[in-house]
Amino acid sequence: MMTLPVFLEHFNKQKNLPDKLIIGFAGREYPLLFFSQMMSFLHKKKIITETVSVETADSSLIKAHLSTISFSGQIVYWLNDFHMLSIKKQQEWIVYFQAYTGPHKILFFCGDECCIALLKNINNGITVSIPHEMSLQDLSMIRFFINDDTAKVYPSINAGLQIQVVSLDTLCLLSYYELVVGKNWNIFFNDWGPYLLEQTSSLFLLSQYFFGKKSHLFFSQWSRSCDVYTSSFWPTFWADQVWRAYVYCDLMQQKRYVEAKKIQYKLPYSLINRDWSSLQLTELKHAHHYLSQMDYRLKNGGSSVVLELFFDMFFQNKFKL
Repeated sequence: MMTLPVFLEHFNKQKNLPDKLIIGFAGREYPLLFFSQMMSFLHKKKIITETVSVETADSSLIKAHLSTISFSGQIVYWLNDFHMLSIKKQQEWIVYFQAYTGPHKILFFCGDECCIALLKNINNGITVSIPHEMSLQDLSMIRFFINDDTAKVYPSINAGLQIQVVSLDTLCLLSYYELVVGKNWNIFFNDWGPYLLEQTSSLFLLSQYFFGKKSHLFFSQWSRSCDVYTSSFWPTFWADQVWRAYVYCDLMQQKRYVEAKKIQYKLPYSLINRDWSSLQLTELKHAHHYLSQMDYRLKNGGSSVVLELFFDMFFQNKFKL
């Protein structure tokens, strides 16, 4: 398995993908912005690419295109919704990849461990591991995707920020800001960095600590995040999280894993991986009802103190009654 830094270093130097027919990306979450930048970079370098929907198109037709020589030469096919297929269909495709001999190059992303294990058996392919979290300093690895001025010296990201670990897509977003802001990057990031990063990092941490019922870590994070958004935002945010958690837990208890995978978007990995088994459906139902009433009160002049009361009740398991 190839690490993302090694993959990006090769990509930056060669201005092209590794010399393999099959390149599978594997990780916990699908980095949409990263893959969009990657495909745009290939297009900019005059590399012929084609995006294919394996979820909606006929698989036999796709395989026919993959096995047919093109007048324009080798084509890079991006199977953009491969990770949305059922586990069984992903495995069927991977078996096809194991016997694939060309002439084109195939790229896709998968997030299931059993599918990732099968990728190791692809002789003419590699698996690129997408990390769940990256350092802000890793921004230097992806600048070449949107900025050809590789000789330019960029200032380092402020090391004094409270958040130093972000998602890959957040790094891609920051690279766009950096390109637009230019020489005023340091001033801009010092002023706006905490707000930009809160949206992708702090909310995720809050949700992770909340469903894991780690009250000490939660309230520590809450003290840094509560004023970033208005009081009317929070009931809506938590209602959405609790509702998604309820549906996910219900589907997992019924062993309907394919449907559960489709609802896990926006939920923390800790809940998806383990915390769902310790939550009760009645508990989540009562918590959601409380949030609905809270939203009404806040919109009619109520105090935001009810938010802290809600958290305290959840951590003390009072919604289980």
